[in-house]
Amino acid sequence: MKKLYSLLFVIPTLLFAQHVSSAPQAGKVFKDWVTMCQTIPNTKQKHCHIAQTASDKKTNKAVLHTMVGNLVGQTTPVAIFIIPKLISPKTKLQLIFGKNFSITFKVQSCDKKSKSCHAGVPLDKRILAAFKKGKVSFFAYKQGKKSVKIPISLMGLSSGLAALPKR
Repeated sequence: MKKLYSLLFVIPTLLFAQHVSSAPQAGKVFKDWVTMCQTIPNTKQKHCHIAQTASDKKTNKAVLHTMVGNLVGQTTPVAIFIIPKLISPKTKLQLIFGKNFSITFKVQSCDKKSKSCHAGVPLDKRILAAFKKGKVSFFAYKQGKKSVKIPISLMGLSSGLAALPKR
């Protein structure tokens, strides 16, 4: 597990490597999710995942980037969260699925240059089922005394994941 997390944030753009021939079309929309693909430098491979960005309704600034896909050689999808501001690395994060199910995890890295923090969660069967059957989940954390709760639409997640090649 430790090895998985160390791989997650070395280079976030290389997480979901896929062969060019099996890569879905970049920009394809699955309700509230969109396919993102990029060519890995010096290779003929692309990495693809589905993603969505939540924005503050007042300022229209991004408050959370969520990416879901498979790591190379892994069959369990992973959710990667990028918080576009610096928070304490000790901050406990939560993914909330209704009143009966939530998971807690930690910030895994922060980058002062990009002013962002990253976290990732392997989507085991229980979490993946919650993602697939729900309509919305919430990404939550506390910043000082302030509670932050950001909705993540789950509409289109199942079809978006199904369009990604299985690793």
